[in-house]
Amino acid sequence: MMKCFSFILFSAIVSGFFLSCGKTDEKASEKAFRNYNGNYVILISKKRFTLSVYERGKGKIESYRIGYGSSSDTGPKLYEGDNRTPEGFYQVNEILSMDSDRSSESYRKLSKMNEYYFKKTNGYHKYGKPDEDLGDNAYGPRYFGINYPNEEDLRRYNDALSKGIIPEKNGKKADIGYGIAIHGNNDEESIGHPCSSGCMRMFNRDIVELEKFISLGTPVVILKD
Repeated sequence: MMKCFSFILFSAIVSGFFLSCGKTDEKASEKAFRNYNGNYVILISKKRFTLSVYERGKGKIESYRIGYGSSSDTGPKLYEGDNRTPEGFYQVNEILSMDSDRSSESYRKLSKMNEYYFKKTNGYHKYGKPDEDLGDNAYGPRYFGINYPNEEDLRRYNDALSKGIIPEKNGKKADIGYGIAIHGNNDEESIGHPCSSGCMRMFNRDIVELEKFISLGTPVVILKD
């Protein structure tokens, strides 16, 4: 009888947790839709390592696993090199594809980015394998850039700067950073874990599928919960 009661209590707690998370997600997606005329909103939960697609009038229609910033401090990104992932409301401001026409800027830029070889000596290694270089093709077949830093990020950075929280780098205060995106990967074992310099990684098959929901201006909501 006691075991049965414990199971029921546990189930109620778990159900309550997901119900609470679901309400938070729905409210955030509804807020994003208010200032956007498109059909889809991207919602990312850092706590659950998920990226979900919300369709206007239908709610959540897809969900994918992600990896994100490797910092043990899971707070919002504050400055360049802190290995944190931002939190807040953003928009897609760049779409790069390895399946675009080879003469296009979209293809040429991502192809060049994927040629870069990330070395373990610079802090870039395979997940759980500090002796193995991360290597090339780190961005995979798609790269969806977001508009970090936005006004809220700038406010947070300037506040931290005034309080002396921002560390020095090469004799001057670290910059706020840039180049945050949702992209593919060359390290599948990292998905579902803190693993990146701040970007959100997806399985390559998933990010190719995600493209049908993405356009310039698509809202991207990143939640801590």
